[in-house]
Amino acid sequence: MRILGINFSIDAAAALVRDGVIVAAAAEERFSRQKHDGRFPEQAIDFCLRHGGLSFDDVDAVAFFWNPGVHAETFQGRQSSGIRHHMEYLYSVPNHLLRRLDGRGVRQLDQVLHLDDGRRLTVHYLEHHLCHAASALYLSPFDEAALLTVDGYGERTATQIWHGRDRMIEPLWRQEFPHSLGSFYAAFTQYLGFKPNSGEGKVMGLASYGGDSLVSAIDSMIRLTDTGFELDLSYFAFFQPRRRRYSEKLVALLGPERHPREVPTQRQMDVAYAAQKALEKTMIHLARIARERTGSKNLAVAGGVALNCVANGRLLEDRAFERFFFVPAAGDAGAALGAALYVGHGLHGQPRAAPPNHDYHGPEYTSEQVEATLKRAGLRYVRLDDPSRHAASALAAGRIIGWFQGRMELGPRALGNRSILADPRPAGMKDLLNARVKFREPFRPFAPAVLAEACGDYFSRAEASPYMLRVY
Repeated sequence: MRILGINFSIDAAAALVRDGVIVAAAAEERFSRQKHDGRFPEQAIDFCLRHGGLSFDDVDAVAFFWNPGVHAETFQGRQSSGIRHHMEYLYSVPNHLLRRLDGRGVRQLDQVLHLDDGRRLTVHYLEHHLCHAASALYLSPFDEAALLTVDGYGERTATQIWHGRDRMIEPLWRQEFPHSLGSFYAAFTQYLGFKPNSGEGKVMGLASYGGDSLVSAIDSMIRLTDTGFELDLSYFAFFQPRRRRYSEKLVALLGPERHPREVPTQRQMDVAYAAQKALEKTMIHLARIARERTGSKNLAVAGGVALNCVANGRLLEDRAFERFFFVPAAGDAGAALGAALYVGHGLHGQPRAAPPNHDYHGPEYTSEQVEATLKRAGLRYVRLDDPSRHAASALAAGRIIGWFQGRMELGPRALGNRSILADPRPAGMKDLLNARVKFREPFRPFAPAVLAEACGDYFSRAEASPYMLRVY
């Protein structure tokens, strides 16, 4: 069975799964070169089909990362009756029918397209957090695990705990929007002068320079409960049609927000530190609840908040579970892959394939393609018989190199196939990379690449971290 997964929102992406095996997956931004591109992923779809040797006619089913049926439940009578165009029957008719079903919810919405040639194409609209949960379970090495999905928001869910067993995914608890940990962190991202839903990693990096002067103030904005957490919404405005995601009350408490071009003050660094600590505390609390609800020794985490590798490191330290898995493409690009996997395993009962031990599902380019591109650009080049030895010599000499090989990563982290490499020993190397190569803020960190056998020489806990999602 050939299933095409699609995300049509921020970090739009496509994924192709054939008989439970991942054929290809890529984010639209890797082709359009527009970061977090949210347009329909035409180029990503074309790549997936081309890589799989298929045309769209060969696709058996489409899996979409969002269930609009949930919204059909919430339309009021006038909204549903006062249609402006016949296309609106697609939500108006289900809404009218749902009102006759005693308020029962729409778990899933399927759309069958009957084509003129007699073929049928089924489009499965799946709940957003279910797609995240599917990526967490099916990409993990676990046959059974607690699943934790945390992001800004889905159709109405912002955080959810699940129990995964083989192919089955059972929902146990959900926290609905606007009580959202992802939106909480995005509000502070905007307050600190960065772009929300994009600059959260900058807040995480800035936090390492902060102190604890504001920890109690920001900690009080999240109330931990026996079942989960709740936000003090008086400090936030992300659930209202406003430009700012935070309220005047938050500004009165913490002081003026940072302008994007201003150098962060120590107080603003303290804000980042406190927001990060509040996030970590809540994630640990949720993980402990997941352990209690499932009794599992394994935890798999997905959703945009799972890209916060410092918080992930705190989960490892807390040790509520024995084994952990963080989805490499934890954000919405990975939801396209999760959707495709769920249709195969969860709906059609296909057996799970061996999970991939990598995130290299994107395009790759031959030496001939690279050479043709260099010629078109008028750039000088040489062919190397031993690129690895040449790269090692250049690094030892203090040079900065770009390393390009194999297939592109699906997730947002450069994991060795598209990486900038430098020797970390010179004291000024980090600042040089940030200022003259990456053109970014001086507080932004870099990830070390260490041989597995040498991890114990540098880290107190010598555990593999192949996806740049754990900080020790």
